[in-house]
Amino acid sequence: MKETAMLPHSKITSVGRVTGPLSGAEGEGKTDVFLFDLDALVPSPFGRMDDEFARYLTRFAEQRSCYLLSSSNYADVMTRLPAYVRQAFAGVFASAGTELWGKHDVLVRHEHDFSDDLYEFLVKVVQTSAFPDKCSPVLDNGSATIRMLLAGTRSTANQRKTYLAWEREHQELPAIMKEFQVRFPDHRVYRDSDTSLLIMPASFSTALVRSHILKRHKTARLISYLAPQSAASYAAPLCEALLNSDVLSEVSAPSDVSQLLSYEMRHLSGAELPVTLPVGKMAEV
Repeated sequence: MKETAMLPHSKITSVGRVTGPLSGAEGEGKTDVFLFDLDALVPSPFGRMDDEFARYLTRFAEQRSCYLLSSSNYADVMTRLPAYVRQAFAGVFASAGTELWGKHDVLVRHEHDFSDDLYEFLVKVVQTSAFPDKCSPVLDNGSATIRMLLAGTRSTANQRKTYLAWEREHQELPAIMKEFQVRFPDHRVYRDSDTSLLIMPASFSTALVRSHILKRHKTARLISYLAPQSAASYAAPLCEALLNSDVLSEVSAPSDVSQLLSYEMRHLSGAELPVTLPVGKMAEV
């Protein structure tokens, strides 16, 4: 059941119990573990984290077990946030969760060999696209993912803005997705941003992100902050796998995350006691 939060851009899904609105599970024998979608932490798509917000998030991550999730590859993730933020996190789920990185190296990596037919299809898509300003490279290969961005995987914000305006008028991406799903039913294609497509094998599900976290935190209650686009696309299986004790917040701006975390920070400092609310209720922070 979804409730509208007291924030301009966010929405909290009351998967189970929401407390003040987020904490308090420790008293029930659980430990809160936080999962942050990188797209919810940056001011614009593919943007870099604001320094002031980065310092705030780091202070929180130094006191709680926190993980990052992104559909981008690990190298791209590293260009979008300061190194000290990365070091404060317990792990980074890159390439839509198909890789889990620790502080220094990769801990889990799912592998998949995409067929020649699939690559040929994507090459044909690129060649036949009517978008006039394609910039190479347009494909980014992960160990078990392919991302396609016709504006170019290294495109600037202005180039992506130009492409988005063109795509909204011509609607190529929905047609590409429809044809892909018919031709490759053993794969999944998601629109992970307004300008890009993400391809993954059907054998992989982002629900495994929760499983990987529980292997490391046996009594975890997962509190997730996801951008709406992620929750509706590649992270949908993760959302469906959440248990009654877990909490999902859909947030569209770093300012919303800051407001939601402000309660957690006050709770950690002892300035505010957790207030347990019935299922479906919410307290204003």
